[in-house]
Amino acid sequence: MEPVVTDEVNGALKNINNISQSRGKVIFDCMPDFVNYSMLKCADNIYKLLCTFPVGLYKADLPRIGPYITSIDFNEGSKTPARVIVSASRSGKHTYSRYDLANHVGSILISTGKFIQGDSANHDLAVRVDVADENCVVYKQLTSPEMRFRGRNFLSAPGGLRPSAAHCLVRLSNPKSNDIFYDPFCGAGTIPYERSFYKRKRIYASDINNEVVEIAKANLKQSAIVFQADAVSTKMKDNGVNTVVTNLPWGKQVKIDDIFILYSAFFNELKRILTPDGKAVILTDQTTAVFSICEKLNLNCSTITELSLHGLHPAVLLIKR
Repeated sequence: MEPVVTDEVNGALKNINNISQSRGKVIFDCMPDFVNYSMLKCADNIYKLLCTFPVGLYKADLPRIGPYITSIDFNEGSKTPARVIVSASRSGKHTYSRYDLANHVGSILISTGKFIQGDSANHDLAVRVDVADENCVVYKQLTSPEMRFRGRNFLSAPGGLRPSAAHCLVRLSNPKSNDIFYDPFCGAGTIPYERSFYKRKRIYASDINNEVVEIAKANLKQSAIVFQADAVSTKMKDNGVNTVVTNLPWGKQVKIDDIFILYSAFFNELKRILTPDGKAVILTDQTTAVFSICEKLNLNCSTITELSLHGLHPAVLLIKR
């Protein structure tokens, strides 16, 4: 989803320069007064890049990064010692793991006397260390974990998406102020909630599970009209919806007896409820089945992008009448 995040950054923020993408990241220069992180909905976390330096491939090389780490001004504030947590990633042929890397950097910071060990719920500074081959980049996190959940106590349901991923799907649908929007597999209501950040005519959300529908109602409140319905036989009018965005069941976290039968019936229903110029943005790992079903129903199906989620590689598909 990096191109979607890039588009959002360019549209939402001013004084952005040198924007680039790498796997899982969008990197850009901005003015020092950039503080309104909440404007970005497609990103989980925002970090400030602090330092880049060479690193060896072997575990015995790790002590050599000490001088680089201790020379960084983390600007942890007046509180000393500050509570710190360290996370890391690693790609390449190394003899150490990302856990070795994170633990080593954490030990270096604590040894300075400026820091003590924190945890995910209680910390003053979150440090990120990414190693790719022989290059190490160190960041500090600028946003709190609450940002990814919009600062709300959002109730969850099985098979749900993170808000940032749901928001990317919504942006890919090119939201318009006259949209009649529908998520027929709404779960806890994450996708409809993310759609509510944009102007629209109406938002509908439904799920076959009545307990899940009650969760969605609690989450969405006045943002959407939420009701119980089987996605293969909804309560929507013929040609009554111009935009559908949904995360189809994959048969992993939510058990499905026959996923092909479900998909066939759903896409037949989708064709009924979509306006002639309507579209659907669908997330699924059953790409081959969807293309086959759409061909039989004379629906236009194309792949927007492929993702990596939960160890699987689903695709985001665009469906048109």
